Amino acid sequence: MATFLLLPNVDGLISIHWVATGETARWQCLDDDNADTSYVQCDNGLATMVIEYANPSVAEGDIDSIDSVRFISSGRSEARGVASNVIIRFEAPTAGFAETCSFDPHFSNYETINGTARTTHDGTHAWTYANLEALEMKCTKSLTTGVRLSYLALEVTYTATVAADNATFFGANF
Repeated sequence: MATFLLLPNVDGLISIHWVATGETARWQCLDDDNADTSYVQCDNGLATMVIEYANPSVAEGDIDSIDSVRFISSGRSEARGVASNVIIRFEAPTAGFAETCSFDPHFSNYETINGTARTTHDGTHAWTYANLEALEMKCTKSLTTGVRLSYLALEVTYTATVAADNATFFGANF
């Protein structure tokens, strides 16, 4: 199996409560894991943010099957001794698969949380390349403890297409 990452490339629907720091756009804060250099901050419970993702870096013809997709996030609580929760879910192509990420109350340390590897895009149907081209993630801040997110990528695990062996022709090797 092989893997590649899908990185944010556009801000979707966003509450004004998610504030970009260190970059102009929120998606730019989430496309590399650089801690306090750039991040998206939110203190308000139930505030939401939708992030859209770039098209896959692997060509469709090079993928035989998409085995799983999961998110990788990095964030931290802004309070000492109090965890900060963010609900991260697939918004498109099919809404669902929500997971609560509870970022540890270490004021200066960012924590990486990996989502569950999803083998289907909707609980029934296998992932398709078209699904990858339309991926959106939704973050919802829960509770009131502030959070900083500095990374939100999608890891795609796939089986590569096997090239045809044209070396044997009519039973002879050339």
